[in-house]
Amino acid sequence: MRRASFHSYFQALLCLAGLLLIPGSTGKPADDFTRLQHLLRLAEKNPEVAKPKDHIYFTNDIVFCTGESDLATANNTAARHMEAGDFSTAAEVLLRAIRNASLFFPFRYNLGTCYSHLNDLRKALLNFKKAQAVVPEYYGTYIQIGSIYQRWYRVNDAIENYREALRWNRNELKTYVLIGDLFFDRNQAQLAKKYYDQSLRINHRFNNGLLGRAKIHFKEGEYYKALVVLKSINTSDDYDRSYHFYYAESSFKLQDYKAASEHYARLLENRNDRFFLTNSVSLIEHKLNLSNRFIEK
Repeated sequence: MRRASFHSYFQALLCLAGLLLIPGSTGKPADDFTRLQHLLRLAEKNPEVAKPKDHIYFTNDIVFCTGESDLATANNTAARHMEAGDFSTAAEVLLRAIRNASLFFPFRYNLGTCYSHLNDLRKALLNFKKAQAVVPEYYGTYIQIGSIYQRWYRVNDAIENYREALRWNRNELKTYVLIGDLFFDRNQAQLAKKYYDQSLRINHRFNNGLLGRAKIHFKEGEYYKALVVLKSINTSDDYDRSYHFYYAESSFKLQDYKAASEHYARLLENRNDRFFLTNSVSLIEHKLNLSNRFIEK
């Protein structure tokens, strides 16, 4: 395929991907990720390397590919290492693979996620920015970039990116909660509640929106009310693992040390979770041990 014709093909493909990701397009919100299927051909080589039937999907913020193409195989090898918490090996796999496919969205997105977990935030931001350049219409990348700025305490930049994500997908409930959490951390409880409640207006059973309400009760010292809301959360569905922290903390305040111990332990079972990007494992272990000592008395 001549360079000029491939360039035209590439541009057309980006336009198609953009149309597939525009909010309001057909399909359920949960299918947003699978509508990126055409991106499997985004490599600086003959697009036959990836099969047209291949597509991608997300599991716990990790991109997987279907099919048996070279790109899918390399990506999924890295993704399995990421699932096991071995982000260093995953990054090595992706860095080798990306040499021949620098525009491949799953490589860039997964590499950004790896560096985020490895706390190399500058490299994480670089790769998420490149993923964003390939598909500027995809809201999820703005969320990732916002989270990096949040870890740098650049709150205004974080909010700007989260709001940009909402401009592309106003039904992405997680984004409302992320903005709410920023205001929560700044002790602006009423502004935080506004965003938590907005997510619940879209879906009144949204787990992380309910968690936001519980956090407001917790901050105001209403531990019993916090537990009532926490108990209404369906943990058989997707939920933020910080749920266990607030359940444990509220229980501890109410002197239910057995429940506190159980939930600190549940939190420690998920040491690769995003919660521990900004929270100390040793502190949670200390709280678990303290709860167990109170149980033994």
